[in-house]
Amino acid sequence: MIETPELVQWQRLNSNGMVECWLTHNCLDWMNQQDWSDKTIIMFGAGLGDAWLANKCKKLYVVERKDDWLAKAKEYSSQFVSNIEYLHRPCNDSDGAADYYLELPSDIKFDIIINDDAYRTELCQKAIDYFKGSGNGIFICDNFYQSYVWLSESAKWMMEPFESLIFEQADHTDNDGVNKWKTAVFFIT
Repeated sequence: MIETPELVQWQRLNSNGMVECWLTHNCLDWMNQQDWSDKTIIMFGAGLGDAWLANKCKKLYVVERKDDWLAKAKEYSSQFVSNIEYLHRPCNDSDGAADYYLELPSDIKFDIIINDDAYRTELCQKAIDYFKGSGNGIFICDNFYQSYVWLSESAKWMMEPFESLIFEQADHTDNDGVNKWKTAVFFIT
């Protein structure tokens, strides 16, 4: 029997009862319109939405640094899908382990990279370098330039040259009144 976990604020279920990724709702709506069935995705930061995302793509790789969160996401996802590979990389966001945490497996071609955990600014540069070297791809950044989470002028500057869709959660209240919760989608060519 599939049990629905307790959802936190802003999380939602899809019509099949799967928890969607914890991204802005208008970004999720856009993602629901995309056909990614032939895409390989790597996401930094595990969550209850891993199964939903894996259900949309050919293969999902998830990098997670916290043991307990990885176990919870893996247990929930295994009820729905089998095309997820979890990569455990224990570290924190201030120990200088960005190269270790953000390492992309060299034998896999990724079409989409999702940024929703530690070393967010470093991952922006990593995604640019990766997609410029391998063709093109989609880079999704949650909490992009969001107060109390990730206000990085460097990341804004790095991502500025690329075509983007910025999905702001208009009714988000935990912010400074200016920099609300946003999920940004960049098309790197």
